[in-house]
Amino acid sequence: MSSYRTKRTKLMKQACGITLILALCLAVVGCKPKSEPGRINAPPQNKIVPPRGFEKIEQINPTIMQAFYWEMGTKVGPNDYLKKYPKETNLWRLLAERAPGLKQVGISGLWLPPAAKAMAGGNSVGYDVYDLWDLGEFDQKGTVRTKYGTRAELDNAIKALHAQGIAVYFDAVLNHRMGADAQEEVPMDVGGSKTLWTKYTFPGREGKYAEYGAKPEWNWEYFDGIDGEDGGLLFSGKEWDDCVPDYLMGADVDYQYPAVREEIKAWGRWIIDEVGFDGFRLDAVKHVDNGFIHEWIDHVQNSSGKDVFFVGEAWIEDSNQLINYINAVDSPHLKVFDFPLHSYFLALANGGGGLNNMSRLAHVGLVNHPDYRDRAVTFADNHDTNRDGEAAGVHRYKYQAYAYLLTREYGIPCVWWKDYYIYGMKTGIDKLLLARKYYAYGPGYEVDNNDLDVYSYVRAGIPGTGTGLVLMLTDGPTGGKQIVSKRIDARKPNTTFYDLTGHVSGTVTTDGQGYGDFKVRMSEGEGWSVWVECPNQN
Repeated sequence: MSSYRTKRTKLMKQACGITLILALCLAVVGCKPKSEPGRINAPPQNKIVPPRGFEKIEQINPTIMQAFYWEMGTKVGPNDYLKKYPKETNLWRLLAERAPGLKQVGISGLWLPPAAKAMAGGNSVGYDVYDLWDLGEFDQKGTVRTKYGTRAELDNAIKALHAQGIAVYFDAVLNHRMGADAQEEVPMDVGGSKTLWTKYTFPGREGKYAEYGAKPEWNWEYFDGIDGEDGGLLFSGKEWDDCVPDYLMGADVDYQYPAVREEIKAWGRWIIDEVGFDGFRLDAVKHVDNGFIHEWIDHVQNSSGKDVFFVGEAWIEDSNQLINYINAVDSPHLKVFDFPLHSYFLALANGGGGLNNMSRLAHVGLVNHPDYRDRAVTFADNHDTNRDGEAAGVHRYKYQAYAYLLTREYGIPCVWWKDYYIYGMKTGIDKLLLARKYYAYGPGYEVDNNDLDVYSYVRAGIPGTGTGLVLMLTDGPTGGKQIVSKRIDARKPNTTFYDLTGHVSGTVTTDGQGYGDFKVRMSEGEGWSVWVECPNQN
């Protein structure tokens, strides 16, 4: 009897072990029990699929990625980016390699770092620009390649990105030049003269690209002034250009000088038509002559068969002042980065939920202005707003920021490389990118029960498809687990939704008028939910 009991006990233990292993396997692969009749289950959390009728959508939502950060390829304090991410030292090659994956998650445009040769040569991020015509082709400033690679590697990256349907945008530094090759006597506005570094001879280029409009050298006449102890030193016969403020750094380019206007127009045509870029990010654009920016944009656009993309970095955090700048340039082609919206998320990060009003998200930023919302390029952070040892940027509630940008009806969102690849946010951002690619369509609607701590927003979807979504954001505390429910008109009657972020389990089915009780966590880390239609519904 005792041997029988021993054998039976062993068999029961083996059976329990097998059962446990099977249960673990089912959990790992995301299997679910067979649906009950009439019940709709959410798909596994590791699989976001296109909705029904997705093939009917003629234009996929555009999304930009900024493909660099300030510290790329360097060591800053304890952060050794060079050692940890060695492929980034050959960025042009890396972009070609990653092009298919970027297309898969819905990236439609890539903002590249300044690709022209700069004063610091191979160590430069690119904003101390020296020669706009040298894209890593000539031996100048101690190097042929730029920090990111050679001209041939850049050309190959553009081809690889274009093959995936991804547009490529040049970061154009038009305000100034740095790294002059020689000194010369320069007459000054206050009288007398000074010996200054204002002569650029571009010795490595040896006159190449003259047929496209490249000048063999620049002298002081190409500039309004240069940096001095108390700001810009104005040259004789010059005046600061039409912009406020004009002087920023380096040798300030004079856009009233005919030779400058002619060459920069020619260079813009060359970048688009010959090199193959599809648009520009205009660095420090508010410091460049407003009239010339208008004229230059029109010239480049009208000279090309492409629909050229232009976005200006006018760092203005007040919406009304930013609108004043847009009106001063007066070009329908120019978009701008939405710094007023960024300011909201920066204040949330610094002050926390206790000082915040989430309902303001219905109105804040250029993206919510009825006359200018189509001019907004929205972003959570960039190479200036987040920099090691200098600026922490949106260091909290950043997923909430991305969820907002990527589901909005208006504005073109820009995802940042450092958030995506370096700060470990790729998995979460990918969910939001796919929400944008597959579901963020149709008219956007504010809900009527937003409050200090919860913001919700609805995209109604395109009729005849399973597109559309309900966004919910909170400013809850770190580690918060409380779930808040809001009754929301999803604009889709008798439809079952699930939270594709996975932060809230289960499903929500709307009633005959489209209302449902949607949920979100009061949590800094998980206080962002995107409810979308469960697949396989009629």
